[in-house]
Amino acid sequence: MARTVAKKSTGKKRAAGPFEDILKVARVLSSSTVPERVIETVLTHLCERLGKRARCALLEGSDLRLRFWAGEHSCPVGGLKINKNSIVWDVVKKGKPVNLTDARQADHFIHTLAAPINIKSIIPLSYLDPVTNQEKRLGALIVDSGNERVPVSREDFEYLQVIGELISAVAGRVELTRELLQSWRRQEEILMETAHYFRNSIAVIGGFSSRMAKLTTDKELVEKAVHLHEEVKVLEEHLARFERYMSIRSPGSGRRKELKFLEVD
Repeated sequence: MARTVAKKSTGKKRAAGPFEDILKVARVLSSSTVPERVIETVLTHLCERLGKRARCALLEGSDLRLRFWAGEHSCPVGGLKINKNSIVWDVVKKGKPVNLTDARQADHFIHTLAAPINIKSIIPLSYLDPVTNQEKRLGALIVDSGNERVPVSREDFEYLQVIGELISAVAGRVELTRELLQSWRRQEEILMETAHYFRNSIAVIGGFSSRMAKLTTDKELVEKAVHLHEEVKVLEEHLARFERYMSIRSPGSGRRKELKFLEVD
């Protein structure tokens, strides 16, 4: 292990380097599982660090819409749908980051914003589904300097790609958590339905065995009916314990308790 030598402070605050920034952003991303909060914080950080505008477009069904932004924009961009023939859509579809340093590189694309900015960096956001092993597209991170049209440096472009990967990781984690919770809820519904039908079935058997024990005069048949009725009662007790464990409605309880899941903060 390398020895760390403590240096005397000069009183001046040293500017954070790109690696320290990445660690800072990683801590932000890992501290919350709310995509909105994470993206807003990261975009603000990018805006302050790079002195540029930053915005994020997310896939919503078949549309790609601007949902988050930081820095000065000449018009409202919240909810703005990205043009299908824009370079942003092209980057999202191809999954390859692009750093436009010459205005002519995007001349053949249609721009979404009223004031087209050709000089910008576009980072696709996606994650790998561990179940299907397929890449799922999320959207894109877009950074530019507005009307100043100052290109993103090579170093900052590399930095933005790492930030894009971090955003994709946390967004993918949230999406997988959501799918897992949906699966759990569906399993709960199936268990509730199964318990309901099972209770109805054993209730019919229990009622029949009880009536048979009272009406028949055959001693052997009475004993069998009583024994069957006792077995049904045991099954009902097991089912009642199962229902209490699942915290679902039990006959006669008068209320329903919801099964509590892990919540995403």
